[in-house]
Amino acid sequence: MTARSRHLAWLLCGALVVGAPGLAGAQYSARYSAQPYVYPERGQSAQQQEFDRGQCYSWAVEQSGFDPVNPQVAVGPRPQYQEPTAGPLRGAAGGAALGAVGGAIGGSPGTGAAVGAGVGFLFGGMRRARQEEEQRQIQQQYEMQQDSMLGQGKANYDRAFAACMVGRGYTVR
Repeated sequence: MTARSRHLAWLLCGALVVGAPGLAGAQYSARYSAQPYVYPERGQSAQQQEFDRGQCYSWAVEQSGFDPVNPQVAVGPRPQYQEPTAGPLRGAAGGAALGAVGGAIGGSPGTGAAVGAGVGFLFGGMRRARQEEEQRQIQQQYEMQQDSMLGQGKANYDRAFAACMVGRGYTVR
């Protein structure tokens, strides 16, 4: 492989990495910007239809508060990820301390500390996994709420747009 072809391969990989997030956003945007089919009932010209479409677009955005070309909703700030406070090592340390105390009472502090460390490690790991799952669910709920509100905004816009176009003499599907 020549230096030039290697350089082109790196540029192509870089372009894919940089462009990939934009592609996802474009797909997301397209879902909320699809226009309904409009048929002129009164023989309106193509120019008149485009004019009416523009007027109804503006009116529908104003009425619904939703712009399908720039879909945004005010759900609130995205929840921040919070680092779990529990962990296997922290649990092991606490378990070892507790186990040493229990073992001292029973006459074997070393064995008690070892057993306590093992149990604490296990429970600390379980607590951490539960906290991480809770964080994931919070993020998922936020995204579902945002999708729902975007869908609601698009439905409101579509109704307003259709009402305007029907009022101007078009069939809307």
